[in-house]
Amino acid sequence: MDEKIFPGYLHNLIARLTMTEKQQKVSIKSSDWIKYLMAFGVVVLISILCRPQADENFDIGDIWENETVVLNNDLILQKQIPKSRIIVASADAKQSIQKGITGIVNSFPNGIDSTGKFDALAVEVERYYAKGIYSESLSASAAEGQLYLLKADGAELKDITTDFYSRTQASNELKRWVKDNLPAYQKPLASLFDTQLIPSIGITDYIPESMQSKLTEPVTVKKGSTLISTGDLITAEKFDLLEQSALTRESFSFDNFSFISFLGYLLLILLIIGALLVYLQFTHPNVFEKINNLAFVMMFPAVISLLVYFLEGNGLSSYLIPFCVVPIIIKNFFDERLALFVHIVVVLIASFMSVLDYEFTFIEILAGIVTVLLVSETRHWNVFFRDILIIFATYILGYLGLSLIRAESFASIDWSPFIYFVVSTVLTLLAYPFIPLIEKIFGFTSSIRLVELTDMNNPLIKQLSINAQGTLQHSLQVSNLAEAATEKIGGNSLLVKAAALYHDIGKLDDPEAYIENSTDYNPHDKMSNFESARKIIDHVIKGEEMAKKAKLPKEIIDFIMTHHGTTRVEYFYRNQLTAEPNKEFDESLFRYPGPKPKTKEQTILMIADSLEAASKSLKNPTGQDIDKLVDGIVKYKIEQGQLDDSELNFNELEQCTDVFKSLLRSINHVRVEYPKEVEAPKQDQ
Repeated sequence: MDEKIFPGYLHNLIARLTMTEKQQKVSIKSSDWIKYLMAFGVVVLISILCRPQADENFDIGDIWENETVVLNNDLILQKQIPKSRIIVASADAKQSIQKGITGIVNSFPNGIDSTGKFDALAVEVERYYAKGIYSESLSASAAEGQLYLLKADGAELKDITTDFYSRTQASNELKRWVKDNLPAYQKPLASLFDTQLIPSIGITDYIPESMQSKLTEPVTVKKGSTLISTGDLITAEKFDLLEQSALTRESFSFDNFSFISFLGYLLLILLIIGALLVYLQFTHPNVFEKINNLAFVMMFPAVISLLVYFLEGNGLSSYLIPFCVVPIIIKNFFDERLALFVHIVVVLIASFMSVLDYEFTFIEILAGIVTVLLVSETRHWNVFFRDILIIFATYILGYLGLSLIRAESFASIDWSPFIYFVVSTVLTLLAYPFIPLIEKIFGFTSSIRLVELTDMNNPLIKQLSINAQGTLQHSLQVSNLAEAATEKIGGNSLLVKAAALYHDIGKLDDPEAYIENSTDYNPHDKMSNFESARKIIDHVIKGEEMAKKAKLPKEIIDFIMTHHGTTRVEYFYRNQLTAEPNKEFDESLFRYPGPKPKTKEQTILMIADSLEAASKSLKNPTGQDIDKLVDGIVKYKIEQGQLDDSELNFNELEQCTDVFKSLLRSINHVRVEYPKEVEAPKQDQ
């Protein structure tokens, strides 16, 4: 490419830089204040959601220096059963009373009652001891009227009023039985019952040490209960509660608001969000400058933080959150660099809030990297499913690798997170339906929508094929040129392809007024140069109106308005100069309304449009003719200041011109040029 075409552009670039420097001295606009306040609001929200970290180094007898601990949910603990609540099914007690009865019988001269009444009394004693006899002193310590009956196979919880006899109740009932059945023995037996009717009580002597460690009962600590307050002494009971609650924020929260902790989190979150804002200003000014774009980016840290807060506050794991949805959605509307940066920001913030360790941060960042590298299209379900499966494999292998480093054996690995990874991966599929929703909310244009617009059955494209076939063919050629050049520099080739198909839809208002659709009749023969220029310029204005009526995305409408920039309708402008050389006229009447192209894609479409139209005027062009045409048109656009606002740089512009030259040679069937002294080979046809 001829290097002489650059000085004008360089001059304009310096002017732009100077203008930017002046603009920086102007006070911050109200829209800027809104952006900064929005970002700061996100910082404050996340800082409030962050819970203070607990010091896990504590022991019995220490003072609790953390915040007051309040249960988020009911907590079921296993507590040792007090010995005073245990009744032992003691054979010794029963044998003792039966031995006493036998002694009383033998002390009488008549010996054992021949009627067998004493045998019946032994059966009665057996019945009372089989059910269990408790001392009245236990009734006060029995929780909710319940005691434990200790047997050889364990302890069984029983109701004190229905499942046991009290000592007094058993003694009185046995005395009545003796009065009715053995009145002659009433006095000595009554004395026996008063002194030797030993309750089957849970005294330490009756409970083996090996069984005492197994005597526990579930105790529910209700949601909202305070486990321990700041400054409390850590007693054995409170130590047990804290240990069994595992000191995880899945089971407790801090009741007191710590302003110091809040400031710490505020500072850290401010640094992270601040780094994101600086990154946007330097690398994605189009995102930072537009409030809706910035709101879109700020939405992800805020939403993910809320999800972490509510999930872990309800005892669930943050691994359930589909973090990979973030880079998928952002990449769909912007680029992979921004997608990865925002994903890292989101994961770092979530790491502050989550009880999960560094493994969480590592795995989620790794999964995000794989997602950015892998997921390029969400419009093809088969490809998208394949990518989702690879993301799932990344989660599994990443977690397994970290677990193997610390595990002593496979049996010691905690496999429960694998269920979370399955759920998270399935939820990542929500990125697909979320894209159209976000497109509507923030006014974006997704690749799915762009593919729909390139369908040749779209109403506007169909109208072109019927009423303006020449314009449609021109648009298709421009689409091919612009798409190839945009793809070469890594731009949004799908966007420019769709935009090229619609850039001239305004010509549907009067197709025959444009040369590619003209027949033998030329309507410009009956028009003045001013009228003809107005008719040509109108296709931009009419195109904007048609696009808005058809509800095309704003990005497509911007291409329609910028594809001629503020250039002149040169043919009719020069005709007017020739027709009335001495008559002054308003030159702006021959200029398109603009604006000039800003994005790389808009600039490429402008150049491709001019090149395709101009190449039609070449008769049997050579390769040199094509090169000269491309360089000339690019140079003209630069000199006319049409690239002043463009984001396209020198290197990218040169790459695009190379693509244009190559494709135009192919389109115009340019043959290989041989030196004059070398005879070209003869062709069969």
